[in-house]
Amino acid sequence: MSNPSRHSSLRFAIGLLYALRWVLMVFVFGLLCYGLFATISALIPVGGEEFISQEENYPVYLLKSGPHTDFLVQVHTDVHDWSDDFPYSNNANPDTSLSWLAIGWGDKDFYLNTPTWGDLTVRTAVAAATGMGTAGIHASYYYEVPTDRPIVKLLLSRNQYMRLCAYISNTLIADETGKRVLLHPQKQGVNFSHDRYYDAHGTYSMIHTCNTWVNNGLKVSGQRACLWTGFAEGIFYHYED
Repeated sequence: MSNPSRHSSLRFAIGLLYALRWVLMVFVFGLLCYGLFATISALIPVGGEEFISQEENYPVYLLKSGPHTDFLVQVHTDVHDWSDDFPYSNNANPDTSLSWLAIGWGDKDFYLNTPTWGDLTVRTAVAAATGMGTAGIHASYYYEVPTDRPIVKLLLSRNQYMRLCAYISNTLIADETGKRVLLHPQKQGVNFSHDRYYDAHGTYSMIHTCNTWVNNGLKVSGQRACLWTGFAEGIFYHYED
């Protein structure tokens, strides 16, 4: 004589397997669609104001570090002094001779809790991918322009550079006194000799990544950009010789 409860458990297990299979199929299909959209949209160029050679040109670099892109700017110019936003005194080594600054936007939890890829947790990865967290700005000082990674040099007019500075500044969050909000990492043993994290507007997700933020900044400042990109490769594709 058959056992009804056993048959019921078997049917439940089979049903669960079918459900998991459909979930996996939807997930894979979603990734394929995302990859296709990301590829096509990254290949479509937008913007790119005509360059006018003049004395007032401001060098700005696109700095690629793995999958991440930063803006690299001069700390002191007559348009903007970035040491006002990111004081040298916030760094462990407050060396004021550092004349270049890399500025990148990203997921706050990832910045504060993941000093290395080995520290990445499933919770942090899922939250970042689905837009469940908040954002931060990573400001890293350099003595000179780095040569150990992919880099692209741009020359912006005064007006273009003013627009880029406003775009970056408006991303930052300030307290009631107008001071930029400094973030403190939750993991111990991290030595920020020349860099720190600051609170920022926005939400990181698969649709709006660190590279999307840079790409939008390029659009604002009249530089060549992608229609949309979530990846650094999309940005650098439009600056290949």
